[in-house]
Amino acid sequence: MRDMGTRSAAASADALPMFCSGGRPADLMMLLHAAADRMTVDLDRAAVAMGLSDVRDWFILAVLSDDADRTQLELSRMVCIDKTTLIAVLDRLERLELIVRTVSPTDRRVRIPRITPAGRKAYAKFAVARDRAESDALDGIEPEQRALLLELLGRIADRQTAAQPVT
Repeated sequence: MRDMGTRSAAASADALPMFCSGGRPADLMMLLHAAADRMTVDLDRAAVAMGLSDVRDWFILAVLSDDADRTQLELSRMVCIDKTTLIAVLDRLERLELIVRTVSPTDRRVRIPRITPAGRKAYAKFAVARDRAESDALDGIEPEQRALLLELLGRIADRQTAAQPVT
């Protein structure tokens, strides 16, 4: 029988509220996931309306739009999509003529994905939908708070980028 006089470590974290507004647990990971899920639903709809599969297509086009040479493995890490899934997404984007893959000049086993002119048009068109979804998600939040949110999320993402995923 459980001793009712003891408190778990989670219950003793008095510094954090148990729930935030809306009844969601006040847990960073859950809040990030819920926020991402909310935007993903809107952006997946926008992607499908443009003939893309989902928001992952746009992630890839966004990263490739800077014209930096990146291997598929580097791209996988940047967009947080596992290598196997990434290959399927790249195959689809290549069939749509939104990207091309060229052989690396230093290692013929390595492919370098590059955005095409059609891919740039799709990227620009989708950016409008992304801006609208961001605006909707951040409605009622002051510009200074928006800037702080983006800065803090960027810092978290940069720290996590250095970490290697478990494979």
